[in-house]
Amino acid sequence: MPHDASRALLPANHAAPPTWFAPSPARTLGRGDSLYRVGEPVAASFAIEAGLVKLSLTLPSGRERIVAVAGPGDLVGALTPSAETYGDTAEALSAAVVTRAIDPGRPEHAIALARAADAYLVQLRHALEEVDLPVAARLARTLVRLGERFGQRGDDGRVRLTLPLTHEHLAALVGAARETTTLTLSELRQRGLLEGTRGRYLFDPARLRDAAHGPLLN
Repeated sequence: MPHDASRALLPANHAAPPTWFAPSPARTLGRGDSLYRVGEPVAASFAIEAGLVKLSLTLPSGRERIVAVAGPGDLVGALTPSAETYGDTAEALSAAVVTRAIDPGRPEHAIALARAADAYLVQLRHALEEVDLPVAARLARTLVRLGERFGQRGDDGRVRLTLPLTHEHLAALVGAARETTTLTLSELRQRGLLEGTRGRYLFDPARLRDAAHGPLLN
């Protein structure tokens, strides 16, 4: 599936960062390891070469809110040269995440970092725009976006999405309780809009998108 620059953090069709993103040794993280944490002094930006990373914030209630899931070809961390501390926490979702530090102050990185910052703002806007929607609509829209970014489209037009996302992760992505998210996933399956569970999903993105924007899930 194309890596659209309007959704991704690098130009279209980059399966991995270009070679000029690799001035430093690669670093491998295990599932649950932190690449950086919110509030820490900025050391670098990071190019993700393999695996998936969740970018999250801690709400005043103490609950986690996942803002985005980043993967190969994405840039995370300090997205502007003026950043003094990290604005979110990056934690490995995959069993093996390979990253490489890059210097946010280097002029040749400026365009890619600006695109990354723009894409991150889009993710934040989605979260704000959907906060008042029912959980089913939020979940449907989130699955469609994840499918556009990470899914594999079959000959029948349906998207197969295989990600190491638990129900708890999905709940943090849509801003809902885990129990509510699990129940909502079951309801989507009962309505024929979704197949699978626990990180392995199959759906028709057109049907799921129409349902998310129509009266069925609102």
